[in-house]
Amino acid sequence: MSTLRNPVLQTWETTLTEHSTSVRTARHLIRQQLTCWGWSGDPVDDLVLIASELVTNAVVHACRGQGEVRLYLQEFDGDCRLEVWDPRSDLPLRERQPRRFNECGRGIDLVRQLAFDFGVIGRRGAGKRVWVRVLRGATNNPPSPGS
Repeated sequence: MSTLRNPVLQTWETTLTEHSTSVRTARHLIRQQLTCWGWSGDPVDDLVLIASELVTNAVVHACRGQGEVRLYLQEFDGDCRLEVWDPRSDLPLRERQPRRFNECGRGIDLVRQLAFDFGVIGRRGAGKRVWVRVLRGATNNPPSPGS
């Protein structure tokens, strides 16, 4: 006899201030929420690191006195989407090569490597959402074309 499983969409969101402590707060809150949803191990660590990178970018480069960063989590059947909203609507996520000994410029590349999927949505005057998807229980490397 098989058991039917009804996956449930779970959502969570919060708003953080434009402050350096928001990065630490985001890491803590993301870990706490994913744990409440039953997530553990590498996918949680990956999402916490991704959140840290994206919130850092939002606080350092995007807020510029406009006050807040918003975090959104959506989990459905082992697929988690994290979004970080900031008030700037420009899309500064173009490829660039960081300098050899420079500590800056590696965050978005790290996010791309950890996430199953990644993108950005911006609307003039309405800010932008940088989003990632991480899968629980599977590799987060997207399938290559033709496989």
